[in-house]
Amino acid sequence: MKKRISGSAVDLLVLLTAICITVLPAAASSVQGTFQRTFQVSGPVDLEALTHSGDITVQSGPAGTVTVSGKIHVGDRWFNGGRKAEVEELEKNPPVRQTGNSIRIDYINVRDISIDYEITVPAEVTVRTHTGSGDQRLEGLRGKMELESGSGDMRLTDLTGDIHTQTGSGNVESKKISGPFKASAGSGDIRLQESGNGDVEIRTGSGNIDLSGVHGALRADAGSGDISADGTPATGWEIKTGSGNVTLRVPSDSGFDLDLSTSSGTIVVDQPVVMTVQGRVQEPRRNVSGKVHGGGPPLRVHTGSGDIEIR
Repeated sequence: MKKRISGSAVDLLVLLTAICITVLPAAASSVQGTFQRTFQVSGPVDLEALTHSGDITVQSGPAGTVTVSGKIHVGDRWFNGGRKAEVEELEKNPPVRQTGNSIRIDYINVRDISIDYEITVPAEVTVRTHTGSGDQRLEGLRGKMELESGSGDMRLTDLTGDIHTQTGSGNVESKKISGPFKASAGSGDIRLQESGNGDVEIRTGSGNIDLSGVHGALRADAGSGDISADGTPATGWEIKTGSGNVTLRVPSDSGFDLDLSTSSGTIVVDQPVVMTVQGRVQEPRRNVSGKVHGGGPPLRVHTGSGDIEIR
């Protein structure tokens, strides 16, 4: 004889299932441990921070001191009965080492455990970072910075120095940057706001490029994304995109040698910005070359199937 399950029992089962579905992800991603280490230094700091999936934050702090705070996350404790011993070991012996003025934060080889780092350093610092899927945030630093991420985003604010960034599929957003800036992304967008002089080199496979305040040489290359830039082409700009549009904004009194071409798009030189183009214009405006305000540094733009607009 078959037994029937009462309606109230079914309702209870549904409720418990819903609770588990709701609670499990939140509990699995919660912080399971923390640590903090403080190091004394006597000059410019050399910092290297490496993680597989944790985030990295680096900010300027008091001179002579480096502070590293870590938050330990466990990804599977609901299914393996907890990872208390491993977490406690990381709290006691985090992968942070000091050698003179050099601080190294190393990878951890523990399954389904990650560490987010918040680091304060003196403003004068050399930084090298790598994250697999974690995000990175740097603020208020001066020095050489080499930043790499597989799929994490980067947010950079108020940085001065020689800066190189590389991401696979993450986005790069940079504000108040002074000095040379080089960035590449496989499929992410790159945005840069410069506040000082410095040459800029940007490459992305399928993301967009948005630049402002460029006062130096510029090289920008996108596979299929749009490129937008404003600034002064003081030492030459070269811009290429496979199928995206290009929009440039330059001062109305800037002088430069113009060389624009598109395979199937259109070219517009905005008339309200007082520029006189001398040279050859081929209809239907697929190519424009000549001089603007007597000429100057070269401004070269090519797109395969996009439009070009100079404002």
